[in-house]
Amino acid sequence: MKIVGITGGIGSGKTTVCKIFRLLGVPVFYADDEAKKLYDDKKIKSKVVKLFGKKVLEKGNKIDKKKLAEIVFSDKKLLVKLNGIIHPEVRKRFIAWTKKQKGNKYVIKEAAIMIESGANKDLNYLVSINSPKDLRINRILNKNIMNIAAINKRLKEQMSDREREKYSDAVIYNDDTHSLIEQVLKLHTKLSGK
Repeated sequence: MKIVGITGGIGSGKTTVCKIFRLLGVPVFYADDEAKKLYDDKKIKSKVVKLFGKKVLEKGNKIDKKKLAEIVFSDKKLLVKLNGIIHPEVRKRFIAWTKKQKGNKYVIKEAAIMIESGANKDLNYLVSINSPKDLRINRILNKNIMNIAAINKRLKEQMSDREREKYSDAVIYNDDTHSLIEQVLKLHTKLSGK
């Protein structure tokens, strides 16, 4: 069974591409979603609070992910330390999940910072989703999850499409010009060995 990674910057359309693969029956592991769930794990929460202090806790003693993001996206060293807590645990969960996916030609692991975290080394094939910056910004603004300053800060921290391509086996263009469905179907045929 092949392990296929899908990566791309914020707002590139990774989730949309993965939805198409799921409609084709391909199992998808959403690494970023798994990472968010980890903040509710007592051991992880304890490590995060030890690193950042109680200022990252909201009422009810939960990790304030928005506050944590503001801190780490303003300090690269802290981001690296946080990733050192989160990424090994996500990797363990992915390995356990993969073992349950018997009978599939391939599975997908979706993550924004696949290359930066080194997770691409565990893959057989990497697909990068490329999308123009202005389109990405509009998608994020339409979701109403970040303001323009936060979006630009995040974009600055992430690898560019051109850099990501150097590590990728294939590129899907999500630019309102190319058909996403056609690109995914072509890749699915290739990955399935049909």
